[in-house]
Amino acid sequence: MEDVYQRLAQHMEHLVMGFPFRQPLIDLIRECYSPLEAEAALAIPAGLAPLETAPEGQVAAASGLPMDEAIEALRALADRGMIYSARRLDGSMGYALLQVGYGIPQTFFWHGRMDQRARKMARLVLGYFDVDTTRQIYGDRPTKTFRYSPASLSVEVPVQGVFSNEMMEPVLAGAGKIAVAHCACRVAARALGRTDCTHSLEVCLKYDELAEFVVDRGLARAISVDQAHAILAKAELEGLVHMVDNVQEQVKHTCNCCGHYCWNVGIIARRKVPRDVLMACYHIRRTEDEACLGCGQCVERCPVNALSLVDGVAVVDEQWCIGCGVCALDCPGEAISLVRRVPERPPRDFGLLVSQVRAEKAANKKKEG
Repeated sequence: MEDVYQRLAQHMEHLVMGFPFRQPLIDLIRECYSPLEAEAALAIPAGLAPLETAPEGQVAAASGLPMDEAIEALRALADRGMIYSARRLDGSMGYALLQVGYGIPQTFFWHGRMDQRARKMARLVLGYFDVDTTRQIYGDRPTKTFRYSPASLSVEVPVQGVFSNEMMEPVLAGAGKIAVAHCACRVAARALGRTDCTHSLEVCLKYDELAEFVVDRGLARAISVDQAHAILAKAELEGLVHMVDNVQEQVKHTCNCCGHYCWNVGIIARRKVPRDVLMACYHIRRTEDEACLGCGQCVERCPVNALSLVDGVAVVDEQWCIGCGVCALDCPGEAISLVRRVPERPPRDFGLLVSQVRAEKAANKKKEG
């Protein structure tokens, strides 16, 4: 029985957005899969892109299990949201393993419940996704999976060199379906009794095929474009940071992160991992010194503690600023702007992002070998 969980954990290490192999990962997946389900899941190819599926019949046949047992196990896992499932172009059902940032650990908390099950999963998730593992997952390649998108819906920030498709408006305009789920980081924290963060919970937006999945599995609810605009605007007013897939087109989801418990902004705020190890950060804040009134409002609002008052002027720590723009809310001197800090742009679309990540991981393995 233990062997199948170890084999599945090793299999999941080879996903495009994979999981470094550690004992706590075995503990986590043992809680999610029966031995039979783990055998069925092992037959799902690891080389699939996030949200790309393999046909049900192909997976069942490759499992070595009786066909009916394999299909039953796959469907049970899909019903519980433990694997990704979607209808393929021919109408058949397809399956994929959940990948880092695209289902695990979020699927345990997107529904927003804070019951005994959520508490147990939160402990297991924290046992695996520690700072070192997070650094390994996101810091092993130049191309980052996610990026920050500047505030723009409720906060007016002058921008220089910020391309329109790096903002949130075109993300919403390009989505065929939108759903809202709960913030997995804050739900997990509250399930464990941590109540110092009072930010909104139901703020995690999903688009298109990911939206279909979370709605179909009861993990989120479908919303309109106008409702999504309202959620994002409110998030900006709360000082939450938009985090999206590191692409210009085909964004799959938007998280609205805080500096308390969110896996990226919180770690950066506590200086556990350098900013550029975790995320793509294309912009940075600038202060117009003569216009700054030295009120300190922006210093208080900064989610990563990258601002300080020096001689009555707000000074930016450029090693830690993430260019989110939420500091600009109600700046009485209108002294804040965002400028581009790197010439590069995000990969054009999701497919190109995945291709770059694959190539960089393969290059790393070749060096190690």
